[in-house]
Amino acid sequence: IILTAVDRFFQPQPLTQLDFGVVLALVATGLNGGVAWVLLQAGKRLNSITLRADAYHLLTDVWTSIGVVVAIGLIRLTGWTWLDPVIALAVGLNIIWTGAHLLRETLSGLMDQSLPPDQLQLITALFVPHESQGLRFHLLKTRQSGSQSFVSFHVLVPGHWTVRQGHDLCESLETAIARQIVGAQVTTHLEPLEDPRSWQHPDFAVPLESSAPDPSNPNASPE
Repeated sequence: IILTAVDRFFQPQPLTQLDFGVVLALVATGLNGGVAWVLLQAGKRLNSITLRADAYHLLTDVWTSIGVVVAIGLIRLTGWTWLDPVIALAVGLNIIWTGAHLLRETLSGLMDQSLPPDQLQLITALFVPHESQGLRFHLLKTRQSGSQSFVSFHVLVPGHWTVRQGHDLCESLETAIARQIVGAQVTTHLEPLEDPRSWQHPDFAVPLESSAPDPSNPNASPE
């Protein structure tokens, strides 16, 4: 597209059958746009880069068709035939940008990486109601490998809680996260708030923002 656009820019040619071209472009835009939307929704729901890639491929066709309609409309209004190769050049560059974005996302899926910020916010938002009741969460670790996501964190509860209370809380959090993030495998670790050892972990673990109790005072609790 880009090579042809550059050649056409220096060697303008008259456009023919503009009305027929506009009709075809509009029909193609509607069909490709509808299928792309369905594929995008399925790709997000199933966490499939393949479906999303196919959707973005169709979206490049949508932008191409829109470029055709815009070019033809402007040329009919102004008579500036050079707009045709200019808009074609923009469409070609957009296709390259989309392809590069998909390639980067696909390559990153081959290597473990943290979950994206929007999914991390979904996880931490689930902690807020419980934190207002005095519970604490830390050492949140996430990893994404292909379509699989792995989430682990520590849950700090009052030491007088029963095993059932702690278990029910962890189960509810694991279920809520699994519903928010498709394909997530969630692991929780229950610890007592009052025990200083609950706050002592290796340096490689990055805790969530929270106030740790004073280790010298076993009876102290976080604010």
